[in-house]
Amino acid sequence: MGKRWQSVLSPLTNPTWKGLVAGICIPLSFLTARRLYRLIDSRKHASDFIDRRPCLMYSGAASLWCYYTGVYYYLYHKFDLTGVRTSGISMGVTVSFATVMHMNPRQKFEIGLHWAAMIWNRPLKCFLMHSDDWVDTGMRITKEFGFTDEDVKKHIGTNTVFAGVTDVSVFPPQHVILKDAKTLRESLYWTTLSMRIFPFYRYLGWYRNMIIADGVFSGFFTTPPNLDESQAIRISPFALPGTDVHPLFPQEMFSARDICYSKTAKQMFRQLKIGYQAAERAHEKLLRKGLKPKAEAGRDEFGQIGTLDHLIVSSEYIFEEFKKKDPLKTCWD
Repeated sequence: MGKRWQSVLSPLTNPTWKGLVAGICIPLSFLTARRLYRLIDSRKHASDFIDRRPCLMYSGAASLWCYYTGVYYYLYHKFDLTGVRTSGISMGVTVSFATVMHMNPRQKFEIGLHWAAMIWNRPLKCFLMHSDDWVDTGMRITKEFGFTDEDVKKHIGTNTVFAGVTDVSVFPPQHVILKDAKTLRESLYWTTLSMRIFPFYRYLGWYRNMIIADGVFSGFFTTPPNLDESQAIRISPFALPGTDVHPLFPQEMFSARDICYSKTAKQMFRQLKIGYQAAERAHEKLLRKGLKPKAEAGRDEFGQIGTLDHLIVSSEYIFEEFKKKDPLKTCWD
């Protein structure tokens, strides 16, 4: 062997280097083998069946939860969401959860306010959270709304609701679709699994023998099995390629501060408005993609239900009522 190659390979003959190489290669080989096994197993269970139901697919949104509340308000009042499929990544999992549980828009807004209040009253705010902080708050509020484990169990085996996460216990890391949660707590835990990113959470997630990180590391959207692409409705607060519902105009775009740290009432109500308008612009496209229109809902004390004015006025009322009852006395400035 020439001197040149001897100089290149000589570090590998050093016992210290041998141990380092073995310490890297052996775990990577194991993780790669896990990934290959999963690939082979998934092909065994592959099906040619195509599910023709419309599918609402929500991307990650960071702190822009009120944007999705505005979108959800429009979808809930303008379309029959019974039986639609839904998937989400990161913050998008929370609105998928609301969709499949048939939360009304008020409940969707209120649970978001409770989660936000919990976050802003922590010493470190949205940083270094523990999953129990989020899940315990969600459990308390969903039970107050009257939801039970039975509302979750009835979706097992229906291929209706999915959450996208990144499994980092294989190499390379893999996008994994979670389905068939059995309890409310498990469903709420899903929402944390798809948001596991430092410095917002202290730890990676652990679920079904997988080490899990934020779903956005492996995809903008999570694609359910047997999806009919013509029925796929992609929804995001960002103008991502192929997205059907998204902000359009420069004045609707969100700043880095909005994305990472939306706290003030002004920010929240701006997001509500932008979300509603994004869904409203896509109305005809949503009809073409299979959503069924709903009859006009009528009026209440806040005006014509389903309109932007009603969304803003009713949300302002809900927000003021929430502040009166908020035991944490959250500062929303």
